[in-house]
Amino acid sequence: MKDTLKFYQEHDMMTEIKTMKHMVTGIPKDIKTIVTYVQNILLHQHWSEVYGLELSDERKKEPFIRSFEDKLIFLNKLGFTHVSEQRTNDHKMISICRDFSVVAAALCREAGIPARARCGFASYFEKDKYIDHWVLEYWNEEKKKWVMVDAQLDVLQQRALKLPFDPLDVSENYFITGPRAWLLCREGKLNPELFGIFKWWGYDYLRCNLIFDANSLLKMPMQPWDMWEGYKSLPIEEWTEEDYKVMDDLSIHDINGDHHFEAFYQYVQTNDKIKVPEDLSKVINSLE
Repeated sequence: MKDTLKFYQEHDMMTEIKTMKHMVTGIPKDIKTIVTYVQNILLHQHWSEVYGLELSDERKKEPFIRSFEDKLIFLNKLGFTHVSEQRTNDHKMISICRDFSVVAAALCREAGIPARARCGFASYFEKDKYIDHWVLEYWNEEKKKWVMVDAQLDVLQQRALKLPFDPLDVSENYFITGPRAWLLCREGKLNPELFGIFKWWGYDYLRCNLIFDANSLLKMPMQPWDMWEGYKSLPIEEWTEEDYKVMDDLSIHDINGDHHFEAFYQYVQTNDKIKVPEDLSKVINSLE
């Protein structure tokens, strides 16, 4: 477990900061402050109207910026010199839940806290449905366990959603990771048609978030519209029972990854139909 924690304490290609280190100096080892910093710089695209913003087509492209380094470059052009600065909503970067989680993980790692972005489904956005979502998971040294945090949920969103829990400590009752969701549906404990977002539901979406979560745990947190050759793009109608079995096994490896990391790593990295291509130019934005 010690080696695993060290792995998640170190940056990956999506969270590393190269030229913009001055914007993340002095990050405290405090989750509440880190979440505040994330909310200082990001504003969720699908909540923009609630914050009084009408987004142009150009601003809607901002979530396409992948890495934290490139986000910091963009934010610097907006006038930010440090993530601790508080600015008006129209000066924040338009983002999605994945970005809040990846940026939070990046700042945790800057502070020396093991952290990772998790992909799955939240039960607190729509009644009786499990909506596509990402959260931060960080290692709480005092409690000796991973704790999930929804870095997106500021005071406005908390009030609007009437949350029954603290966003700094989200239990698995409210957020179901991709692998858990897949297995719960496969075991007949939950209805797969309740999992998804917008017009996409069922196993088609469950497999996406399972694959995203597995790759994110191997420090490659992708974006929800990313497609690549393999199970991510193979039409679910063409799947055989063997294909479903591959996802069953992936879910089990994912869930057991902390204690059997090498087996999990090998399962993903030796399957080109699961892992993110090393050449990211082969990743397609399905929204374009």
